[in-house]
Formats: sequence, structure tokens, C-alpha cells
Amino acid sequence: MDNKKFKILAIADAVIIVGLIVVMMILKGNYNDQAVASVKEQVGTYQETANTMLQEQWKSVDQYGMAWKLVYVTLTGDKTEKSFDAAVKAIEADRDARFKQLAYMYTAAGIPDKVQNDIFEKGGLADKFLLKDEGGVKEVACGKGCVVSFTFAKGKFKSSDYKALVEYNLANNFKLEAPAEFHFE
Repeated sequence: MDNKKFKILAIADAVIIVGLIVVMMILKGNYNDQAVASVKEQVGTYQETANTMLQEQWKSVDQYGMAWKLVYVTLTGDKTEKSFDAAVKAIEADRDARFKQLAYMYTAAGIPDKVQNDIFEKGGLADKFLLKDEGGVKEVACGKGCVVSFTFAKGKFKSSDYKALVEYNLANNFKLEAPAEFHFE
């Protein structure tokens, strides 16, 4: 009779062990699927954040370049308000030169052409950079949080303040934090 109980216990143990193995395999598959989905979501969110930052940076660098061109043209050229307004329109309209300048800078920084084209296609160039035109004072965007001002009196250039442009630092305005530590719930 002990032999019979032993066989029954051995069979029951084998069934329980096989059952536990099956349950573990099912749970392993479910946990793997959940982990893959969680990683995909976290990576996607981080990539979206990085791409948005790159597009904003691209436009900011474009505004920075346009502002320097405008400062140069204004300080060295015909010092009239009419000439200034024409220079603003000419700089904004010269999209090919602006793209080439950005591409040159990003290529020099080691960013591949494909990435540059993706950034350009999704974000484009800055649309306009003349922010305000009130009472002879014209403010121009020179990047994220950067403004250059030009003052005109009776249609003639009086002064400019481009200190913000000289001190502008892209690294301070565009910081991409490291991705959050992976966590699985």
C-alpha cells in the first residue's frame, strides 16, 4: 500500500511540476510582451522629445544666422529704415542659402545628411524673424530667448543692441536630458 501511495504522490508531483512549468512559460511570454511594449513606448517618447528639440534647435540656429547677417548689413550698409526692411525681406527669402549654411554647420558637427534632411522636412526653416516693429524700434529674433533690437529715428539708423546675439549659447537653451531609467511594472 505504501508503494501505491508513493506512485500516486510521484504522479501528482510530476503533474504539479509540469503545470508549474506551463504557467511559468505563459507568464514569461506575457512579461516579455509587456516589457517589449514598455520599452518601445519609452524609447518612442524619448525619440519624439529629441526630434522636437532638434527641430527647435534647427530653427533657432537659422534665426541666429539671419540675425548676424542683418546686423552686418545694417552696420555696414545703407543706414536707412527702408534699407533695413529690404534686408529683412531678402534674408528671409533666401531660403537656399540659409539651408546651405545650416547643412554646412551640422555636417561640420558630424550630423549625417539623412538626419539633417529629416529635421528639415519635419521642422523646416524659421518662418520670420522680425518680431516687433513699433515706433522706430525693431526687434529681431536671434534664437530661442534671444532678441536683437534696432532703433531708427526719422527713417535713419540710430543704434542697435546685439549683446544678446554675441552672448547667445545654444548649449544653454537646448539640453536633452538622458532618457529616464527603464522601469517595468
